[in-house]
Amino acid sequence: MKEWIIIMAAANRAGILAAVTRAITELRGDLREASQTVVRGHFTMIFSAEFPGSLEQSIIRDHLQDACRPFGIELVLREQDATAAAPALYAPGTTHFRLRLGGRNEPGVLRRLSQIMARHSVDITGMHAERSEDGQSFEMIQKLALPAGVDPLLLQQEVEAAGQDFGVTADLRAAD
Repeated sequence: MKEWIIIMAAANRAGILAAVTRAITELRGDLREASQTVVRGHFTMIFSAEFPGSLEQSIIRDHLQDACRPFGIELVLREQDATAAAPALYAPGTTHFRLRLGGRNEPGVLRRLSQIMARHSVDITGMHAERSEDGQSFEMIQKLALPAGVDPLLLQQEVEAAGQDFGVTADLRAAD
């Protein structure tokens, strides 16, 4: 088996996942991992799938593109390099947290808060954000991987201090 990364984007419609997974099954593929996000009526999906090693990339790509064509899906197919050493996902001592943020919706708030994460080498492993119906406020949830040595309480305090101009509140809790 050979692993491939499949990336798709298009306007969201019912039946997309069914069509794509049917095409993967027809090629005797096996999904390893999947993620989907919908933002303002547009979706992105990313899969990791294994296919028989005898299948050429052009066969996989063409079959998936045929399944995607009725939905107007942009498709990218990348071979996962099996010879490259897989990096350790997280260093020893990494802890996982969920950060809930809220505040006034103003330009620059995400930039300011993400710079703090970058400065502390915090990996944002997931994020969902929405603004209120009136556009005046936002709510964001981030999944974080904190490297050893980053104090969660001090990180929360730094985020709140940096977001003070935006009325940001932060709640950082250990992930379940």
